Amino acid sequence: MRSTKQEDQRLTRLRAADRISAPEIIQALLPTLVRQRGDRLLGQAPALTAGFGRTTDGLGLAVLGIDRGHDLASRQQKNGGALTVAGYRTALRVVNHAQKFGLPVISLINMPGADASPESERWGQSQAIADLIMAMGQLTVPNVAVFLGEGHSGGALAFANANRILMLDDALFNVASPEAVAAILHGQQSVSAAIDLLPMTAPELQQRGLVDQVVAHTDDQLVTKVIQAVRTQLAPLMPVSAAQLIAEREAKFQRFVAAWPLEKSE
Repeated sequence: MRSTKQEDQRLTRLRAADRISAPEIIQALLPTLVRQRGDRLLGQAPALTAGFGRTTDGLGLAVLGIDRGHDLASRQQKNGGALTVAGYRTALRVVNHAQKFGLPVISLINMPGADASPESERWGQSQAIADLIMAMGQLTVPNVAVFLGEGHSGGALAFANANRILMLDDALFNVASPEAVAAILHGQQSVSAAIDLLPMTAPELQQRGLVDQVVAHTDDQLVTKVIQAVRTQLAPLMPVSAAQLIAEREAKFQRFVAAWPLEKSE
């Protein structure tokens, strides 16, 4: 079993200020980005970078990037990556336009989950999340999700209902954050030990077939490696029919549910 110190180092590394970010990757992937700002009702979500652009070789893409911020000021501005209703509604605008114009959708995720403030609940947070989950699942264009750090609860699932899912090898994807899991267990496990209780790590999720590719977070030129991985996963999806893309997404999650009872390796 890992020591508490080792576990703390794992979480500290995952949440480090110099962590690779969605804006970094978007800038390298799409040199010219036409950004969509706001949902035309509630305003903007600073944590979300969303819009359309073309790669250097002319491939048109839609991007949805969620970033937690790198210092105290930016993390306060971006609400620690917890998206409000405006963020989900803005993302839905982008997804709908992507489908209309035949643009693949790339999601870049690092967020604790959705904003759970009374204001977000009052404006229909759960409905906004459900709308995006449904739209992503029914996309007639390919979509690829990349977990750069953490992504928890339905707030992250809304961006990860995708044909292909990639994760950095130390990233996490789960129904709840490690802190929430520990709280549910009433302190019977430490926050970081909660990571080992559920299949939320990249290797575990790849073993169960939910994650298609794992990228080492220690790779040199990590931004380039992530972009290469996205292009590699996207290429075989481009000629696939709309009906098959939709069916593949459903099958991916059905397989994961079927594999859920799989015992963790000792």
